[in-house]
Amino acid sequence: MNYRSFKDFVTAATMGFLLLAVSGCTKPQAARDTFPKEFVYSEEVPGYSPAVFENRRQRVMEGMEGQIALVSAAASEDFYYLTGMMEERGIAVLDPKGEHPFILFVLPDDPMATLWTGDRYGVKGAMERFGADTAYPLENFHRMLPGLMIGKETVSLLRGDRSLAEQVENLQMGKGGPRPSYDLTSLVHEMRVVKDEWEVRQLEKAIDVTCFAQQRVLQTVTPGQKEYEVQAEIEYVFLKNGLRPGFETITGSGPNAATLHYYENRRTLQEGDLLLMDIGAACNGYTADVTRTIPVSGAFTPEQKELYNLVLKAQEEAIRLMVPGQKILDCHHRATDVIVKGLYELGLITDTTSWWQRRFYIHYRNDHYIGLNVHDVGSYGEFNEADRNIYATPKYRGRDILPGMVLTMEPGIYLIADRLDHLRRLFGDVATEEELAAFEEQVRPAYEKYAGIGIRIEDDILVTETGNRVLSGKAPKTVEEIEAAMR
Repeated sequence: MNYRSFKDFVTAATMGFLLLAVSGCTKPQAARDTFPKEFVYSEEVPGYSPAVFENRRQRVMEGMEGQIALVSAAASEDFYYLTGMMEERGIAVLDPKGEHPFILFVLPDDPMATLWTGDRYGVKGAMERFGADTAYPLENFHRMLPGLMIGKETVSLLRGDRSLAEQVENLQMGKGGPRPSYDLTSLVHEMRVVKDEWEVRQLEKAIDVTCFAQQRVLQTVTPGQKEYEVQAEIEYVFLKNGLRPGFETITGSGPNAATLHYYENRRTLQEGDLLLMDIGAACNGYTADVTRTIPVSGAFTPEQKELYNLVLKAQEEAIRLMVPGQKILDCHHRATDVIVKGLYELGLITDTTSWWQRRFYIHYRNDHYIGLNVHDVGSYGEFNEADRNIYATPKYRGRDILPGMVLTMEPGIYLIADRLDHLRRLFGDVATEEELAAFEEQVRPAYEKYAGIGIRIEDDILVTETGNRVLSGKAPKTVEEIEAAMR
């Protein structure tokens, strides 16, 4: 088995332990000797398609500024995007006017490597499976690079690929080396923003299986379980469908649900807890990202329901704006405005126009691309990411939403129990002591009423020519749907 990163290795190495933990789930009606057929993905999904990757390389060769491009497997997702290869080491050469426009340098077929980590594609496989015009052992690259560069005045490289950059710089000091280097990253990442039909099919399977896992937990969760048992149940569904986690599974219960990226997953679920599950299966490298927040006991408390329905309203209104022609941050700002207005009505905000009060509750952009990365690459438009004001007020609107984009929408409310105690550390540089003291005094009764609650609702949305399609609709989402599924 080839691992694309150390993180993938750790995920695989721990999977056996996680699957063993499933047996500890105690809800009697969910027997473990059979796996529900309704949670098995049965549609045919296209696997590796040489034409898909050939088309991408052709687009890069038509759009790149350099006369030759070098792409290393160190930039794993971009290398895979252009070649289809998931091996941990390799170099692709794109030479539009050369005798061999697509050259691969790969790890050779090696009996000892096969013994330890499995078969490699080798030089023959690089040509037969991945469509290279010619291929060589990776160890030959340094020696052959000067010849590849003969007659080339410019070269395109991915940003941050220091190893290749250093080799090119060394050539620049000698004869025949290319002079200017151009950044290939923006071109490739802009291509990755808009998904083709093949990519959408991979995402559809990943998202459906992720929704199956969400449904499975609704049937099996019970007070007394450990968070890691819920994680095991989720990843069991992934594995039964031939998929792996696209990122670290989050199963935060009780106060842990108010931590944005909580990974420890060791707490015991308690009666009355909320359980936040931010999860995603990956299919051929493309990862889903779906979050649901559910009541461990099977029914929301009145306070939980109030905040849950507020987040749900914010998400639904924002999704309606995720259509061609709208600006990408308009949906975020819409969700933010709905949440801020609702928090004001609940007594958790005293001034809806106050930037720092909004920022106290709004911590991130509500939408992001998904694809080969869970937070996929690509531009969101021209704005200053360092501006603390960026996500709390509609100062920036970002780029146009385009058909073929696949984005999440994930508003949330996170009321960490002692966060009010840190007001001065958070906003002492932008608000007066009088403002902070007045805010604290007025909102504390309401804050203590809801303290410890964390809620996030996240769906994956495909933008179409005429609107959008929610790809993750199979996971129950409304209060009524969730409570009915848990009975």
